[in-house]
This record gives sequence, C-alpha cells and structure tokens, in this order.
Amino acid sequence: MNVPLSPKNKRPTKAVKRIITALIAALTAFSVLPLAACGGDEGYVLNEQTFFLVMTNMQYYPEQYVKKNVELDCFTYELIDVDGKRYICGVRKCSSGFGCTCGKDTIIGFLLDYDGTIPEPRNQSEDSVEKTWVHLKGKLDSAEKTDIRIYAYNGDEIDYDTVETITFLTMKVDELSLIEDYSSLKYYVTK
Repeated sequence: MNVPLSPKNKRPTKAVKRIITALIAALTAFSVLPLAACGGDEGYVLNEQTFFLVMTNMQYYPEQYVKKNVELDCFTYELIDVDGKRYICGVRKCSSGFGCTCGKDTIIGFLLDYDGTIPEPRNQSEDSVEKTWVHLKGKLDSAEKTDIRIYAYNGDEIDYDTVETITFLTMKVDELSLIEDYSSLKYYVTK
C-alpha cells in the first residue's frame, strides 16, 4: 500500500535517519562476523565473544563443521567416566548449556585427539582462571558425538548415587601450544 507523502514529509526525520544508519551498521557487522570471527572458508575462530554461541551451534549442527578448521583458546580438563575411563578435553566453563543434563554450571568444549603430549589439567576443581591454558588448531573429523557418563558433583564432593551424561564432539588437534599469559581469557563464558 503506497501512502503519498505530503510535501512537508518528503525527507526522513533525524530519528528515522539514525534508525536506518543503525540498521545498516548492524547488518554490516553481522554479515562480516561469520568470515572474521565465526567461520567462512578459512574456518572458525572461537574467541571470548563467540565461544559459547559457536560451541552450542556445533553441538546441535555438527555436520556443518566437519572438516572445517577450528581454532580456540581453552583449558585442559580431565573427565573420568563411571567405568574409570579417562578423557582429556579442551573446555571452558559455562552456565548449563548443551551437553549438560544437570541444569547446573558445566563445561563445554571438545574431547582432544592429539598425537603429541597434552599438558595435564591444573586446579581442575577450583573456580578460577588458574588453569592449564592451551591454544588449539584442528578439525572435526566427524559429526559423531561421545556421551560420557560421569558421577554428579554435589558442591565439591562426588555424588556416587547420581550419574549424569555429558556430550562432546572430538577435535583432531593439529597444533597445540601452551598459553603462558592467560590474563585476557575468561574462565567462565556466557551467551
């Protein structure tokens, strides 16, 4: 429906100009974001702003990420399942997100498949940034997920009567380097 403008209203007001300018800026930012920070032909760089969102998306749509380069900073984490099998992961802590069935804070990241030595986790049970931080580059070889059954935590103690399942994708790590200065990295990531 075309509504003719009166001669007085042929020009947009300052408020309309501001809204249009803001929309153009927002659309420009979002159109560049996938190539610069989240993905594109070169792959996906998970940083402080994109970690939670991209990791959650990877869990729901892993087939979109198979064979793509992935790069991230994370800390090493050890999980031992209910049968005693040991898993080494590269993770961040987050509010309950995909992969967590308990509804409490959890970890989100990858199981690590690396031919070299993965540095041992440090201060794993502490809510602090003092962890073993690593920079990883690699790929997802498949969209297959691994469910790991672990005993629940009740505060700082293990609750052997409650079993939870946490879900991970596996990252084939090509490059791993220890991060000495992790002062700019967040231990806890949110949406």
